[in-house]
Amino acid sequence: MSEPYVMLEEEGRTPPPQDGLLCWLTRPRLPSETVCWHRFFGVLQLALIALLFLSGLLMAFSYTPVPGTAYDSVDYFQFSLPFGDIVRGVHHYAWNSLLIVMGLHLLRAFVVGAYKPPRHPVWLSGLLFLLLMPLFIITGDLLPWDQKGYWSTQVRFSIISSIPGLGDFMVQMLRGGGLTGIVTLTRFYVLHVLLLPAVLLGILALHLCLLARHGLSPPMDGQAPARPPIPLLPSGLNRFLLLLLAAMIALAAAAYFHPAPLGDPADPSDTSFVPRPEWWVLFLNQLVSIFKGPFTVVGSAVIPGGLILLLAALPWLDRSPDRRPSRRIGVLAAALVVLIAITVLSVMGYIEHFVRPEH
Repeated sequence: MSEPYVMLEEEGRTPPPQDGLLCWLTRPRLPSETVCWHRFFGVLQLALIALLFLSGLLMAFSYTPVPGTAYDSVDYFQFSLPFGDIVRGVHHYAWNSLLIVMGLHLLRAFVVGAYKPPRHPVWLSGLLFLLLMPLFIITGDLLPWDQKGYWSTQVRFSIISSIPGLGDFMVQMLRGGGLTGIVTLTRFYVLHVLLLPAVLLGILALHLCLLARHGLSPPMDGQAPARPPIPLLPSGLNRFLLLLLAAMIALAAAAYFHPAPLGDPADPSDTSFVPRPEWWVLFLNQLVSIFKGPFTVVGSAVIPGGLILLLAALPWLDRSPDRRPSRRIGVLAAALVVLIAITVLSVMGYIEHFVRPEH
């Protein structure tokens, strides 16, 4: 939109109608508060997702979803093709970074009370996005067909099977038989590159539509933003592309100095191999190790599922209209207890699997 039309809008007068694709593209406006540091994590998530899609697409050109050959194709891509190690490293570090950014984004929304009506649909759609990301990691771990990916999948199948009623059915649907083989790898590949990305794009579209409808949570002091809104094109797009470039450079540098790990080829007969859990699942792994035998389901499903349900029900559990943290001490204290418990369990898991693995 040209400058005279912007001035008319700021003065409260209605500008004359404009037609054409260019006008339609340049009309949307971003609130000026979207550029503040504590709202930065949402846009960074989009940048990391874009890098995951791009790097995954490049790797898919060389990948073969067949046991044995899958490992060779990943090995060839990473160590023989130009910049293959950088591309796979960007993919590896992007999802690790995405988990951290998602956690910070969720924490920020919780602290400022962004889950309260009328923005609770935005909160719920964000939780759907949060729940979908581990499925990407679980399905992607098996694709290189190395020892860690293969045996980590076996551990996850064992945990899933402990869920009463649906556990065995879910394992059969994922595995496709009694053994983890070509059918399992094919199903995980289809889930990872086709089905889950389609669901992710749908959830992102829903989340952004709800965000556009209900708006960002206003400042807690009730004051209107002092700066005028930012046009989506070209200003908003340019800032996003700059962030995307910065994230790509940072992840590429990490991949250059610390290449993405690739272990030995998977050996289903090597039952002595014990995979170490990823950092993001250490607390869940520790829960499963605490509740053993018939109580395994408590650590694998009851406690994690209960936490998810509490997050989903939070807009109705915390009915106070006040969003200021000083007026929500009880809710914040409960969240702090949960965070401390997750941290303690993660530290325990780290000590058990990385510091003293022989014990």
